Amino acid sequence: MIESVAALLGFASAGMVALIALGFLALFGFFSCSAALVLGQFLRFVEAPRPAAIAALLGTAVMAGAAALLELEPLWVLPALQLPLTGIFYGLVRWKRCHRWVIRGSLILLTACAALFLASLAAPGLVSLGEIGFGVANTLVRVVALGLWPLVLGGLVLHRRARPVEWFLTVRYLVAKRRQTFISIISVICILGVALGVAVITVVISVMNGFSRMWEEKIIGSQAHMVVHSHLGEYPNYEDLRQRILRVQDVLGATPFLATEVILRGEDGRIQPVTLKGIDPSTIGEATQLPEDMVAGSIEDLGVEPGAEGDAALPGVIVGAQLADRFFLQIGVPVVLISPLGGPPTPLGPAPRMERFRVAGFFRTQFYQFDDGLMYARLDAVQKFMRLDDVASGVEVRSADPYRSFAVGERIEALLGGLYFVRDWKDFYPSFFQALKTERVMMFVLLSFIMVVAGFIIIATLIMMIMEKSRDIAILKAMGADDDTVLRVFALEGILIGLVGLAAGLGMGLVITWNLEWIQAVIERTIGLDLLPANVYQLQGLPYDIVPGQLAIIALIAMVLSVGSTLLPSWQAARLDPAEALRYE
Repeated sequence: MIESVAALLGFASAGMVALIALGFLALFGFFSCSAALVLGQFLRFVEAPRPAAIAALLGTAVMAGAAALLELEPLWVLPALQLPLTGIFYGLVRWKRCHRWVIRGSLILLTACAALFLASLAAPGLVSLGEIGFGVANTLVRVVALGLWPLVLGGLVLHRRARPVEWFLTVRYLVAKRRQTFISIISVICILGVALGVAVITVVISVMNGFSRMWEEKIIGSQAHMVVHSHLGEYPNYEDLRQRILRVQDVLGATPFLATEVILRGEDGRIQPVTLKGIDPSTIGEATQLPEDMVAGSIEDLGVEPGAEGDAALPGVIVGAQLADRFFLQIGVPVVLISPLGGPPTPLGPAPRMERFRVAGFFRTQFYQFDDGLMYARLDAVQKFMRLDDVASGVEVRSADPYRSFAVGERIEALLGGLYFVRDWKDFYPSFFQALKTERVMMFVLLSFIMVVAGFIIIATLIMMIMEKSRDIAILKAMGADDDTVLRVFALEGILIGLVGLAAGLGMGLVITWNLEWIQAVIERTIGLDLLPANVYQLQGLPYDIVPGQLAIIALIAMVLSVGSTLLPSWQAARLDPAEALRYE
């Protein structure tokens, strides 16, 4: 019964997550299409070749600067794509006969991709088709956005010069006193809604990035950036392999190791499985930070002094601080390590093999999995314990940049040949990093609904504004203003609301993020509690990492929702009949 209820709850949770994701995609797709139709009104002002060429060149320069700021590799890809894509879309803007077919074709393609994605959710066998549909839709959106944004911005600038009266009316409607103060209050709420959504997403995503970066740095500092293994298992020529690896570009150091799973038995009879790792004390500092992580003893104490007797003659091991505290270990005391295999034969199979080691030191990495389940010994001592020849499990390698170690690993594989393969540090904990990424994405989606709500508020505000200003709109149309003029006036209101809310939100988000430590101190003094106990979380304050690329995505979503929400009200205002609006005046 309990298992059935648990399965039902799991299915319901998964369904709820899927519905939230689909709802967000549907809403974002609606607002994106609406924003594209609204911004298309300003493309006609950039039909002349000269302003279009200037916009394309400026867009290419901006993309080159963005690629350099984000450290994208290779740097030339974005600028190289920007110029031809802008040229292609400029040709489509000039060739008006194909507009309707291009729009219809894009909508049909996006609808087909959405259908494939929904089908993949319903039928697990169609997952690959869903991935293809999502990839095609993602590529199409990226290409359209990359090709059109210089032309749209150029059209807005030229529209400001060609039609200043429309900008005057827009600003007048936003800041002038109105007969209905309630609409003015809602306009401020619209700006605050966009600003609040942007600020909250900026702070939360930056803090989650900080935690992710903190754990990455702990993992990077606790182990090498990559490990070179052989498809045949342990190999004897590890020193020759190490010398060859050191000649690869961007490799800073390398050290051999031999790892095995053993059981640690304490004096009181308690046992715990741990990983015993044989290292070379002379080169371990080249690839890992073990010498810096030592809190007691030293790596040199792993060896046995000539003429030593008793416990001092035992091979040494370095134990993680958490493991040492759990078993009450002290330097110099012996410990027993048990290997499940390799002992003397018995009628029931090989017996476990036991050997005594001497605690030579403690290390602390601030990464619980290492401090609680890892022990180091000399390479030759582990070889003897495992009854192996002079072999190693692999060679640990440290690169110049851990976040670009994958490229270094490819160069190492190309040098060593097909017998060897390289595992990057991200490959050791794939589920951990995938969980962090999934949590960050879901938090981003959930918090984005704040801006979606702000978008609906913008729609309601503009509709009430049109109802209030119906007489003014009718007079404008009677004086010669066409439908597109009225549409652009209210579309510009959404653009200005989005820009003001975006600027305020980014400002608030960055200020809050940069002052998290001070805010935490104020809250702790006010409530009298330690929000982040160091003995529990192993940190004193909230870490954060501001990623410019993510800020750009946040800004894009905020502007798409703000601009897209103006389509329906603007279209309603453009269709207003002057005779009907002025009938009772």
